[in-house]
Amino acid sequence: MLKKSIRPPIQVIKSEMFFHEKIASLLKSGPKTIPEISKELNIPSYEVTMHLMAMRRYNLVEELPKKRRDDYYKYALKEK
Repeated sequence: MLKKSIRPPIQVIKSEMFFHEKIASLLKSGPKTIPEISKELNIPSYEVTMHLMAMRRYNLVEELPKKRRDDYYKYALKEK
């Protein structure tokens, strides 16, 4: 199995607005975890994390409370 090469952070940041729209459209159907978003968009989870943290900084998404400590956080669009 070939491993995908890791894109430099500057390339990830340049595609930020494109992926913000894609992630927002995915989250309209309901909250999702980072692995779920990664699988849907077919991009590495570290890129999803970078995009979600930027969206969080812009107050576009929020983490939902976890039921168990070892669960993934689910992210949802923030109410306007």
